[in-house]
Amino acid sequence: MKSIPIFFSFDNNYVEPAAVAFFSLLNKAKKDVFYEMYVLHSDITEGKQNLLSNIVNKQGNARLSFINTNNFLSEFWDSQNFNLGAESSVFTVDTVIRCFGGRFFPQYDRIIYSDVDIVVIDDISEIYDTDLNGKYIAGVRNPFSKYLEYELSHLKPEHYEMLHDKYIAGGIWVMNLKKIREDNLEKRMIEVIQDETILKRWNDQDVINISCEGKVGFIPLNYISYPYLLDFLRDPKFESDYTREELYDSIINPKIIHFAAFKPWNSNPNYSRLWWTIFDYLNLKKTNIFKELATKDTTLRERLKTKKYRKLFKVALAALVISLVINFVSLGGYW
Repeated sequence: MKSIPIFFSFDNNYVEPAAVAFFSLLNKAKKDVFYEMYVLHSDITEGKQNLLSNIVNKQGNARLSFINTNNFLSEFWDSQNFNLGAESSVFTVDTVIRCFGGRFFPQYDRIIYSDVDIVVIDDISEIYDTDLNGKYIAGVRNPFSKYLEYELSHLKPEHYEMLHDKYIAGGIWVMNLKKIREDNLEKRMIEVIQDETILKRWNDQDVINISCEGKVGFIPLNYISYPYLLDFLRDPKFESDYTREELYDSIINPKIIHFAAFKPWNSNPNYSRLWWTIFDYLNLKKTNIFKELATKDTTLRERLKTKKYRKLFKVALAALVISLVINFVSLGGYW
């Protein structure tokens, strides 16, 4: 049995999405894999902890532990220096705490970190063995930074030069905790957090990328397949550090669907139906982060209804044209 440590970092509002993520992770795990799962948090209630623990225990291939971070980072946290991304993005202290795995997991030399706005489609255990020699972390390279200037335009020139083709996205990381501790990377990360001249548009990603100074490895894009990537690929002007084959393969053969920016609970991105199916299967309840949406079924019904009326309109229009032609002919070609 292969034991793999993996941790998550979120607050009480994200327990229900985490439940979907946990179930999908364990449901798709290989039979010889056992996950040691950890949640870093500062406010998850006992009731919500029990909800997640029950889901994990029923799967039988993992153990779940909760670690209260005791407001670590609160003394360094300046909201004016963070939350500079898109309006739809929400960042908290728990977002940045994930960068500090070296502090909270001294028993491990390496560990996987994962977001919880995901659905796991296939076993992910292979990335635990990613080559981390001389690297602090491995992640998925940002596929949009070449095309969307906004992605990295906030970086200082020296940081952009160093990171423009090495900037790793969020979603999932493999962290070299041994090297992080040996090189005291925590000190550097706190310096980046406190430096008001360094804008953090993508909070945790900016902190980890700037601190690691390019000493990062890469894992395949399949591990954070973006539901909206196909829309970008249809633009002939789209360019990326990934090849066309790699981009399409991440859509055709995803390991993880990462609902970055557009969430199933407040919009309708691709794969929302799968997310909601797991949500319903687990008998989860909607919370304050859920926005009232038309369900996929309702949307489909509306589309079918529209299609039906469009077809009826075409039939009626054809009948009208035929009638006008008959009248035209019967009048000898004159109205």
